[in-house]
Amino acid sequence: MATLTESPEALAAPARPLRGRFAAAFAFGLLAVLALAAGAMAAFERSYEGRVLPGIHVGSVDLTGLTTAQASERLLAEYGELAEGELVLLAADQTANIAYADVGRRLDVDAVVAEAMASGRGGTLAQRIAVDLRTLVGGQQIDLQATLDESELRAAIEAFAREVAIEPTDAKIETTAEGFAVIASTKGRSADVEGALAAALAALLEPDAPATVELTLDVSAVASRVTTDEARAAITEARRLAQDIVLTNGSASATIAGATVRSWISFTVTADGALRPVVDRRGPESVLATFAPNVAREPVEPQFVVDNRSVVGIIPGADGAALDASTSATRIFQLLAARSGGEAITTSWVAITRVPPKLSDAEAASTAPRMKLISEWTTIFVTGISNNNGANIWIPASDIDGAVLAPGELFDFWKALGPVTRARGYGDGGAIINGRTEPTGALAGGICSTSTTLFNAAVRAGLEMGARKNHYYYITRYPLGLDATVYQSGSGSTQTMSFRNDTDYPILIRGYGWRDGTKGYVKFELYSVPTERTVSFTTPIVKNVTKASDSIEYTTALAPGVKQRIEYPTNGMDVWVTRTVRDAAGAVIHQETFVSHYHRITGVVRVGVAAAAPPPPPPPPPSEPAPSS
Repeated sequence: MATLTESPEALAAPARPLRGRFAAAFAFGLLAVLALAAGAMAAFERSYEGRVLPGIHVGSVDLTGLTTAQASERLLAEYGELAEGELVLLAADQTANIAYADVGRRLDVDAVVAEAMASGRGGTLAQRIAVDLRTLVGGQQIDLQATLDESELRAAIEAFAREVAIEPTDAKIETTAEGFAVIASTKGRSADVEGALAAALAALLEPDAPATVELTLDVSAVASRVTTDEARAAITEARRLAQDIVLTNGSASATIAGATVRSWISFTVTADGALRPVVDRRGPESVLATFAPNVAREPVEPQFVVDNRSVVGIIPGADGAALDASTSATRIFQLLAARSGGEAITTSWVAITRVPPKLSDAEAASTAPRMKLISEWTTIFVTGISNNNGANIWIPASDIDGAVLAPGELFDFWKALGPVTRARGYGDGGAIINGRTEPTGALAGGICSTSTTLFNAAVRAGLEMGARKNHYYYITRYPLGLDATVYQSGSGSTQTMSFRNDTDYPILIRGYGWRDGTKGYVKFELYSVPTERTVSFTTPIVKNVTKASDSIEYTTALAPGVKQRIEYPTNGMDVWVTRTVRDAAGAVIHQETFVSHYHRITGVVRVGVAAAAPPPPPPPPPSEPAPSS
């Protein structure tokens, strides 16, 4: 009989189905348990939806089952003392008390409640079950958290730091009559705001911070930007600058006193922080303006030689000289810079610039042969006290004689004259004052005969006319509506007569004055290259005439019966005269209307009368009768 032997694998084969069935059963059971647990967990969480799970504590407060609002209210009631207390700041013997409430210190209830609400609700099902079981058995403690308004805390600390701080003062320099004086610098101090803020936050954010927290701010010294020693060094440099300066061009010299140089100096802090003396450029410029006349020389214009009303040649001109103020000022600054560097320099050479004549010799020489008389005018007057026997008319004519106007140049009557002084021969003459003629009412009275004569020569030459004003009343020796008064009053009011050379050629002005018996003459001639201009005038239009009357004034200043006219009756009127200037082709160059308003003047004849006899003395009063007994 055969023996059947089985292998170990064969013997083990029947066990496989049994173990598989056990595993499947265990898994099925576990799933059932988990399903029951999940259901129970879901039911548990639904029962606490919107409320704190059981066992959650914040400090001594049990929040189990409380809503967010309830939990917040409970915690605020329990821990309101976190807002009670003060932060005491100390620095440099000064103190500031900052209430916790003023910086918003309190329980951070929102963060604490949010953490309590989230506890036990995160993670997988198994994790939640484990957490909830631990919480139910042993509870869970949520830490207290404090918060505050950091911006308010910073503002409070900064305010205290400003009270503690002392601004340093820079050393300053004053300019005195004797020199320079130093105002010493002072040190300042500042408190460390950032360090104090960090320390305060660290202390006050601790929930268990004491009711009073003291904090000492670090205080440090602040140096001034400019020290006293630096100011003294700047003064030493300034003193080297403030020494006498000799201005010279080799022939003329002037000394600028050291005190004057000192007045130019101020002090400034440079970009690198150094205090240095600086010189105001206006100082040297003002001194140079005073020195300029010492070296100035007017150019000599070439003179045209006139013979028998023809220009026959020229007398050469010469260059003038003027101070070059800009270059001269620069040289003074260079001298001061050298002094600043330690050099002892005392003299500054001024710069001189050449001033050529308005008209060069070459231009004059080429123009002279072509120049002709282009216009002239003569005024006849009676010499007497009203014109200083003619001198007040002839002196200005002599000043103007030989003047040359370059193309484009403006002639101004007052600027063309020399000084109007008695030393030059001027005297009192006639003037119209308050509507009356005063025979000797003003220095240089009668000078208007000169200005009117030149005006009429220029206006007939076809030139561009400028300033012009008629006399107060019409004077018959002048063309109607074409007179030109001039004056300079003590109050500063000025009336001039002017015209411009608007041709391409120079104009020579010749002025003459002479006497013939009691008659005086003043004449102006204008010479230039003819431009073929033609000049025409309208007949004067006269309107608004007011008739003058005559009057008599009796005076004892004249012998009885002697008559003296001191004012001629003159009609008042308005006058219009239009001038038209045309070029060689007939095109209008200038056209203007000269308007004159002349006032009416009442004539005055003075008649001498005898002085009235004095009245007889009054009779003596009657005597009193003797009293009766």
